[in-house]
Amino acid sequence: MLARRFTLATALFAALVVSSRTAWSATPAGPPVDGIEKIVTDDLKEGKCASYAVAVVKDGRLIMARGFGYADLENDVPATAETVYRLGSITKQFTAMAILQLAEAKKLSLDDELTKFLPDYPTQDHKVTIHHLLNHTSGIKSYTNLLTFRVKMRQDFSHDQLLDVFKKEPFEFTPGEKWNYNNSGFYLLGMIVEKASGQSYADYLQEHIFGPLAMSATRYGDTRPLIRHRAMGYRLDKGQLVNDDPLSMKAPGAAGALVSNVLDLAKWHLALEAGQFLSPASYEAMYRPTKLADGKTQGYGYGWGIGEMAGHAKLSHGGGINGFSTMIARYPKDKLAVVVLSNTLGANTGRLEARIARRMLGTEEKPPADLPTDAEKLTPYPGKYTIDSMSVEIAEEDGKLYATPAGKPRDRLMYQGEHRFIASKNPEMTITFQVDAKDGKAHDVAVEIEGQKLNGKRAP
Repeated sequence: MLARRFTLATALFAALVVSSRTAWSATPAGPPVDGIEKIVTDDLKEGKCASYAVAVVKDGRLIMARGFGYADLENDVPATAETVYRLGSITKQFTAMAILQLAEAKKLSLDDELTKFLPDYPTQDHKVTIHHLLNHTSGIKSYTNLLTFRVKMRQDFSHDQLLDVFKKEPFEFTPGEKWNYNNSGFYLLGMIVEKASGQSYADYLQEHIFGPLAMSATRYGDTRPLIRHRAMGYRLDKGQLVNDDPLSMKAPGAAGALVSNVLDLAKWHLALEAGQFLSPASYEAMYRPTKLADGKTQGYGYGWGIGEMAGHAKLSHGGGINGFSTMIARYPKDKLAVVVLSNTLGANTGRLEARIARRMLGTEEKPPADLPTDAEKLTPYPGKYTIDSMSVEIAEEDGKLYATPAGKPRDRLMYQGEHRFIASKNPEMTITFQVDAKDGKAHDVAVEIEGQKLNGKRAP
């Protein structure tokens, strides 16, 4: 067994919460917990989200775990702490854990080339290592950004069929040269887990992570099996909640196919906090910012974003997949974790997490500036941009600036001065345009959120 033995504290915690239906621990409510319910219910009142489930762990104790809204709108099924949501890209941290476990078991090395496990993969004369796949520096094209995938996303792909979608696409850059969020890399990592372990990706995770932690609600999110407490998935369409488009769960693979609930993710946090499964050296590698070829660093390790909020170190990852939005954030020095899951694509899970964490940490949330603008002042910015391989349309309307990422609701950008804006739905995100003095237009844009910096350009 690669999984290390359960610690006594985690075992007791698991026994406490696994059968909880009330979803509150014996820890007395009180400041700063009292205000969390209002933070969530105020968001739900806007009618743009079907449900949230929230868990808060502080100093090794489950302070709160509760559902809000509806897991199934058509059948009036309330959300609870046991409601099971698609995790989307939170899956990546479990994939990274599996890879690091296999590395410690000497079944692979992070310096191994992709072709050691997939010898027929066309690397186009590039050297792609497992390290490059783990931290999004491989340069391989992300298949979820390709139209050829989006028109086939209901198809039950085999591994070979999905690889055919992206493997012949030109590399976006030389491996290690740049950072670009990449679902293809993590899908490939899932295949490497299978090759190195001799088990399916789902079976490996069950035996080496979910089983040892008694994470009974966490599994590969196949569509056909009956999964108790599974939520339905929604999105906004012209201001109304509708069922989101179907997606074959064969397609996300190790990049985003897991499902879970907030109780299980609280157990996951405690296991990580206790240093289970891996040596300290492997954890250090997991949480180490990525160093690029030019010496610059990117706030991403192996399956975790690395940053800070209000001076507090933060490890986090969000997820977005058809019908669902998710966020897990851990503040290691404060022994705090906040998990927010939603069954609505584009829901404010990151924003809610930050507000809840600020309350728990006692940091004041200052209202962001919203300086006056007009159509003339905003002239340099409107247009279509590509940011981290995502298409984003920037538009001016009635003297205000709006950003609409592909497939997501638009968000008003609040002007901060000096070509800098803050997203109104997530004030933790800043957008800074670089305006060319020659033509007076913005051609480059930088987005910063939770310590991660993404660069974009105006589309031709």
